[in-house]
Amino acid sequence: MAWEKQTLAKIKWRIAVLALLSCGGALIVSTTQAAEPSAVSVNNKMLPASDINWSKYAGKVVVIDFWASWCGPCRESFPWMKQMQAKYGKDGLVFVGINVDKDPALALKFIQQYQPNFEIRSDQQGKLASQFKVPGMPSTFILGRDGQPAAKHQGFFKAKEAEYEAEIVRLLSNKNT
Repeated sequence: MAWEKQTLAKIKWRIAVLALLSCGGALIVSTTQAAEPSAVSVNNKMLPASDINWSKYAGKVVVIDFWASWCGPCRESFPWMKQMQAKYGKDGLVFVGINVDKDPALALKFIQQYQPNFEIRSDQQGKLASQFKVPGMPSTFILGRDGQPAAKHQGFFKAKEAEYEAEIVRLLSNKNT
């Protein structure tokens, strides 16, 4: 019975990932991939997710992080995610931040403060968060190089940074998928 629940949960998660990859209702803020301050594309405006070429993530380890400007642990996780993107981006790691603030100005202010070196999307209506059944902020979903769900975490704990990094390194080392 337990394995049936786990299988069903994996299927639901894969459906949510597919919904994310095909969703046209979310918005995107594209930031630079370099270690320099992030730049919001097209004059500080959020761009439609339908403009994203999702196929560019094929063969990469993708960390999808749901966050909000009011979330204390999110403020702690952003410098770490920025560091991991800079350290492992060349190896195929991609962070995608999905902001759930209703007011995009709050997200933009947060982005200006933390200057992420990875892409940020907006989910103002919470559609993606609902599809992923996000239990709280931050919530992180990790996809392996094969696009399959590999891990998920709720919250961010500085004491677990080494554990999070080891998980990323393990997934990056799997080049066969």
